[in-house]
Amino acid sequence: MNDPSAKRLVSPLSRPVNRGHGSRSSIWRKVALAASVAASLAATLATSLSASLFSPAALAAEAPLATGERHVLAANDCLPAPSGPVVLTVEGAVSCGNAGSLQAPRARFDLAMLEAMPSRVVATHTPWTQGRVSFSGPLLRELVARVSEDARGLKVRALNDFVAEIPLSDIEDFDVLLATRRDGERMPVRDLGPLFVLYPFDAHPELLNEQVRFRSVWQVTGLTLE
Repeated sequence: MNDPSAKRLVSPLSRPVNRGHGSRSSIWRKVALAASVAASLAATLATSLSASLFSPAALAAEAPLATGERHVLAANDCLPAPSGPVVLTVEGAVSCGNAGSLQAPRARFDLAMLEAMPSRVVATHTPWTQGRVSFSGPLLRELVARVSEDARGLKVRALNDFVAEIPLSDIEDFDVLLATRRDGERMPVRDLGPLFVLYPFDAHPELLNEQVRFRSVWQVTGLTLE
């Protein structure tokens, strides 16, 4: 048990083996360098993204405005910021807006803003209601003229993403309403609301056709001007 030759046979096996240590060190140095480069690129990207998201132009595009304040992106007289829930967004060929960007201004309305515009009352029968019903709201042609100088086309979008195209000749030749009220009451979603494109059917019986019924969109949420 105490033979010195035995110790010489055992002790070399007890030393740690260092074969390949230099190669592993080189690999770890490369891994560390790659991680450092990746971290630097990530930091640069984050700084650039933050600068674009929070630049003065980006913040101005979506910043809320006080009632009556001119929107910095509008080309002429502008709209106040909505004070209630937005029920209508107008986009496309918009020249007077209160939201969006310099390249693509948008006009957003709450119900109070729509009802502050000159409105009409149209009493008429419709294919979707019983008896003669009174609807009120702004004329579509006045709404389009309020936000656009050069609209050539009009598309109406509903809450379920249904889209109908309305010729501008329709809203110029007839008193087509964007109705906000039925018999003096605001319309819930389950009853054509909150907004309903209404043609004056009783005053113009020729409008009672399939094509115009297709254009009489209810549950309106947006307009696109072209």
